[in-house]
Amino acid sequence: MMKGDVPMAGTYTQRARRSVKRAVAAANRRLMSEQERQQRVLEDFRALPNDIVRPEVIDRFHRYYYDEGFTGGTWHRTEWFGTTVWKCPLDLWIYQELIFALRPDLIIETGTAFGGSARYLGGICELLGHGSVVSIDIAPQADLPEHPRVRYVTASSVDEGVLEDLRRQVRDLDTVMVILDSDHSEAHVSQELKVYSDIVTVGSYLIVEDTNVNGHPAYPDHGPGPMEAVDAFLEGRSDFERDPDGSKFLLTFNPGGLLRRVR
Repeated sequence: MMKGDVPMAGTYTQRARRSVKRAVAAANRRLMSEQERQQRVLEDFRALPNDIVRPEVIDRFHRYYYDEGFTGGTWHRTEWFGTTVWKCPLDLWIYQELIFALRPDLIIETGTAFGGSARYLGGICELLGHGSVVSIDIAPQADLPEHPRVRYVTASSVDEGVLEDLRRQVRDLDTVMVILDSDHSEAHVSQELKVYSDIVTVGSYLIVEDTNVNGHPAYPDHGPGPMEAVDAFLEGRSDFERDPDGSKFLLTFNPGGLLRRVR
């Protein structure tokens, strides 16, 4: 073959080098463009007022954390001494602070499920050497964990016979706390608030769990639930008030649901 019929090996090498250089240059431009874009986004974000940025960051993480539970992560993997507890650990921490400060004689929990939270509450009472727990569920899971300070009741949380028994039990007690975590429909939570608010003693707490659903900020498709029930309950009342410390760790499944009885 003549020299002009096909490119020489050196020509191939030169072209390959030029192609590589062009590819690297294009990649660098794309990388720089992406870095510049991210930098602009960060600068725009930082320029926003803190009262806009802070709740947006909290809500986005809240939704991410909550949704991970439905794929078997985060709160669906929370356990207390080997028993499943479908709650946010930060809320459980707040509960132990309240129990330590108040030393309730009785904690009433509606919604037993696996018994993990009842065992947790009973364990805190045991550490203090004071108090007991009554956990009520219409259909609790099998093989509930036993604890000397925990009594399980299988019934509706608004069953009149159960309520009469509780009223007799708390008659001579100084401090009673109630945690509502059963049916999360607005109608049921409203009914629970009505009947349990009188059982809670002055200075203690009525805690409404899962006020975060129905877009507050999680699970937007839930429909009216605990938050809506709490809002309606507090209208025109002065005996209960929201305690903002319920959100002091930023992430809580019970936003606005920590209600302190003040009179």
